[in-house]
Amino acid sequence: MYTYNPSNTKRLNPLTATLIVIAVLSTASTLLSDEPDKVPGVVIDYQPAATGKYIGSPSIAILPDGSYVASHDIFGPKSRFNRTRVFGSNDGGQTWKHLSDVEGAFWCTLFVHNNALYMIGASARYGDTVIRRSDDGGRTWTTPLDAQTGLLLTDQRYHCAPQPVLIHNGRIWRAMEDAGGGGGWGKHFRAFMMSAPLDADLLNAESWTISNRLASNTDWLDQKFNGWLEGNAVATPDGHVVNILRVDVPKGGGKAAMIQVSDDGKTSTFDPETGFLDMPGGSTKFAIRYDAKSKYYWALANAIPERHFNQRGPGGTRNTLALIRSADLRQWEVRSYVAYHHDVRDHGFQYPDWQFDGDDIIAASRTAYDDGQGGAHNFHDANYLTFHRIADFRNAHDLELPPIPPPKPVIGECSDFSVEGFDFAITSFDEHAIAYGNRKYLWKDVPERFRGWRFTRTDGGLHATINVTAKRDTTIYAATALTQEGTNTEGWLPIDGPTFYYTSAGKTRMTILQRSLKSSDTILVPQTNWSGMIVLLPNQ
Repeated sequence: MYTYNPSNTKRLNPLTATLIVIAVLSTASTLLSDEPDKVPGVVIDYQPAATGKYIGSPSIAILPDGSYVASHDIFGPKSRFNRTRVFGSNDGGQTWKHLSDVEGAFWCTLFVHNNALYMIGASARYGDTVIRRSDDGGRTWTTPLDAQTGLLLTDQRYHCAPQPVLIHNGRIWRAMEDAGGGGGWGKHFRAFMMSAPLDADLLNAESWTISNRLASNTDWLDQKFNGWLEGNAVATPDGHVVNILRVDVPKGGGKAAMIQVSDDGKTSTFDPETGFLDMPGGSTKFAIRYDAKSKYYWALANAIPERHFNQRGPGGTRNTLALIRSADLRQWEVRSYVAYHHDVRDHGFQYPDWQFDGDDIIAASRTAYDDGQGGAHNFHDANYLTFHRIADFRNAHDLELPPIPPPKPVIGECSDFSVEGFDFAITSFDEHAIAYGNRKYLWKDVPERFRGWRFTRTDGGLHATINVTAKRDTTIYAATALTQEGTNTEGWLPIDGPTFYYTSAGKTRMTILQRSLKSSDTILVPQTNWSGMIVLLPNQ
C-alpha cells in the first residue's frame, strides 16, 4: 500500500483539477512504483502485474463521522476470486490505511444504512449472494453463515459489481444478475432487482423481495446485442424504480438498457423498442446517482472521446473517465474529463464508484497505469486502486484533452526491402511463436519454407501502420485471415501451399499472399480486419 499527501489538491476548482490530472498523465514515461504521486489521483492500494493478481471492483462510502472507506477485490490467474480488501481515510482521502481483508466476498458494494456499514455482493466469482455488516467502520464484519446472518441467495450462480444502493419510497434497492440464461458470458446474464423495507434486518434473507429474472435476446439491436450486466437501481423523475444496465455491443459510443421495476419490487419488465438508450460509456460499468440540488442524474463512466471512437470496441475502451449528467436518464451529456491517458491498450480508469460529498464528488477507480515495473498487464487487469475528488462538480466543465504524442517508429530491414511504421514489433516467425502482442495466441502449422523468418507482430483488432519500401525489384510475402470481415487484399495474390493458424477458439486460418514491387516502390500494407496483415521478412 502507498500513501500520498497532496495537501494542495483537496479543494481545487474543477478546471484546475482536470488540468493537473492531464499534466501528470503527460509524464507517464517517468513513473516509478515508489512515486505514487505520479499516478492520477491518490493511490489507495497497488498490486504489481507480475503477481498475477489484479485489482477489481472498487467501492467507496462515507461513514457517519465523515471518514471514508473504500474496498476492492482481487482477481487474476493467481487469485481465488473470493477476497475483498477494505481501506479507510480520516483526512478527506489524502492518505489511506488498510482496515481488513474479507474472505468470501467478491464484486461487492459498500453502503451505509442506519449508521452501520454494509457490504453486499457475491461470495465468490459466480457465487452466492451475500451481505455483511460492520459496526466499527470496516475493521470487522459479520459472517454470512445462513439465511439469518447474510446468506441471501444460493440457488444460482450470481453476478454483480459495486452497483449503487438506492433508498427510495421506504425501501432499499439493489440490482443484481445471475448466470442462468445460458450461452456464455454476456448472453447468460439475467437481470433482476432486490429490495427490502428500510427498517428490516438486512442480514435476514426473508427481508428481501426478489423480482423475476429477465433474460436477454441476441436479436435485439439488429443482432448487435451481446448481453446486459451491472445494473443501477435508479428512481425516475416520476418516482418509479428502474434498473439501468451496461449493454455489450461491438461498436459505438456506448449503449444502456432501462428495465422497469414495479413499485413493490416484484416484477421487472423490458421493452426492446423503447428500453435502449445511447449513453456515453454505457458499454462499460457505470454508477448513477441523483442530485436534488441540481436536479440532474450524475454518473462517472468511460465516455469515448472522438479521437478514440471505433479504435476498438466500446467495452474495451476505458482510458477516459468522464463526468456525465442527464435530466431524464435518457439524454446524457459529457460534462468533464476526470482522468485520461492516450493509450487504450494498457491504461484504464474503470469501474468507478463514487459518492456526493457536499459540493464535491469522491470516487474510487480500478486504474491500470505505469508503475516502473512494466505497468499493468493490460487496460483491464488493473494494478492500482485510486481515489479521486471532483471539486464543485455541478460546475465542472472541461473537455480539453492533451495532444496524443507521436508513436515511436519501428524499422525493419532485409536485403530486398524495408518496413517502417508504428504500433508493431519485428519478431521471430516460428512454430509456437506469439502471434499478437495483446493476446496469448500462438502460431501453429507454420510452413517450413518460412520458419525462422521474422514478421510484423501487431495487436489483434488494433490497426498498425506498416509501410514497405523495395530496395530492388522483389516479391514480398504477407499473411492475413481471408475469412474475416473487412479483409482487403487488393494487389495481393495467395500463394500455392498450406495455410497456418493462430490458437484462437476458432483456430483462425491465415493465408500467405505475395506481391511484386519495383525498386523504390512504397506501399501501405492494409490492416482492415481483426488479424491485420503481417509482413514476412527473411533473415538475410
